Amino acid sequence: MNRLAPPLLMLAAALATACSEASVPSTPSPPSIATLPFAAQLVAGQPYATVRAAILAAGWRPIVTEACAENVGGEAAICRELPELEACSGTGEGFCRLAFGSSDARQALTLRTVGGHEGWATTGEAATVRLDRADLVAADPPADRVCGSSDFVTFLETFAGDPSVRAMWTAPLVRVTLRYDLGEDSVEVAALQRADAFRGFPVIHRGEAFHHVDANGAVDLAPLALRISEPDPDTRDVAFDYGMSEGNRVRFTRSGDCWELVEDPDPPSP
Repeated sequence: MNRLAPPLLMLAAALATACSEASVPSTPSPPSIATLPFAAQLVAGQPYATVRAAILAAGWRPIVTEACAENVGGEAAICRELPELEACSGTGEGFCRLAFGSSDARQALTLRTVGGHEGWATTGEAATVRLDRADLVAADPPADRVCGSSDFVTFLETFAGDPSVRAMWTAPLVRVTLRYDLGEDSVEVAALQRADAFRGFPVIHRGEAFHHVDANGAVDLAPLALRISEPDPDTRDVAFDYGMSEGNRVRFTRSGDCWELVEDPDPPSP
């Protein structure tokens, strides 16, 4: 016979439930579009120019897709005009897919528009390119990633020498600055690139030295000198010169006991 008094029975049941719940890891709630400062603009039928202006005004950046030109076809000037454009099914009434990332690079917003892309800047009643749907997802790094070393130089050698470590410790969305030529002038655009498309650190570590890797994957056997600076205790900039008038630089920031590549702050050399 259970001799516990009713209040004690209730307490025992509550403790058992609490222990059971504590043993199950909580699943983070997916991000909600309703929490975005421009949520009111993400309504089907809204002119894309209006939606885009609201997103950019909130500090979000275009997520650039290298395959945009191939996906769109032709001269693809629209890929420079709309860096966030990923693909279109055609002009006229076709669908287009576009993407933006949050200012902290931890959320990605994918949009689908209808009406092709020609005349996208038109607003009001005359707008032909309009929002069809919007989807928001978290851009989180792997939950189980492991750091080789909290010492930055040791970490960098492992990062540059082990593709799996590079993949784990490159931010899902990397901040970049792009330069687009517009005739005799050019414009710089603050953007993002997905980690698997980022090519801003073409460096490998082999043996006891760093080496440059070209666009075709060929490794220069000559050692490559890297310059490491510390803008602040939680930031490391890694710069190198290789066939570029202005050199190249990437930025790592501290993430827990490790380091994460988060930014390529300089526009490409002319």
